[in-house]
Amino acid sequence: MSFRNEVNWPLASLLVDCCVETYEQYKQKGIFYAPDPFTIVKGFQATSFNDTTWFGFILESPQYILVAFRGTKTDDEWITDFSINQRSFPYVPDSGKVHGGFLSIYESCRTTIMDTLHVLPKKTLLTTGHSLGGALSILFSLDVAHNLALPGIIHYNFGAPKIGDKTFKTRFDQLVPISFRFVNLHDFVPLLPPNDLLKKKRDYHHVKQFFSFSTNKGKIMKNHRIYTYRDAVRKLLQQNMKKETIDT
Repeated sequence: MSFRNEVNWPLASLLVDCCVETYEQYKQKGIFYAPDPFTIVKGFQATSFNDTTWFGFILESPQYILVAFRGTKTDDEWITDFSINQRSFPYVPDSGKVHGGFLSIYESCRTTIMDTLHVLPKKTLLTTGHSLGGALSILFSLDVAHNLALPGIIHYNFGAPKIGDKTFKTRFDQLVPISFRFVNLHDFVPLLPPNDLLKKKRDYHHVKQFFSFSTNKGKIMKNHRIYTYRDAVRKLLQQNMKKETIDT
């Protein structure tokens, strides 16, 4: 089936499970589980201010390469999340401006990831992330779409904030047409950053495509947790499992 116009639920389930594993990687100091039939290629670290921690991993299956990014965990990362001044995205010409804090984290791990991809077989790339990791996966997806010759890119993120200006959004939507944002309607993070903060105008937009669900756990942070997104995706997978398959 085509991945382009509708959510592939087995794929969404695979990718949200990988997002869960990025948090396990952080918690277990680099140790994480790769879902069958994927094998681990490399874990990578990134830096927020002076704090360098595990931030994601690269997997390979016979059909795909998969890159997953972690969301916010440390105090330094929360500070970076609120560093909302915008900078030009340096890796793709005419791609507008993006969140300076997110870009600084991406810059710190980009060389490791791109050097690894250069030596891997050219396969369709799956990219994903939750929260801050979703923002990083957006930056990475556009970077790869422009700078690496791959058969295709499929991007799913979960609970991601806004990342760039209108020019960035337009460029991303052109170069990464198979992309879905999963949003819990009770999650505040996808509303961030606000365009009007302390009377300073910012130009922030979401990339396409948008898929929403409604889960209210009664607390702000619980509504945002990766496990809330995982449980929702699993429920939706059960509802749609007769309609879709994924070939790995």
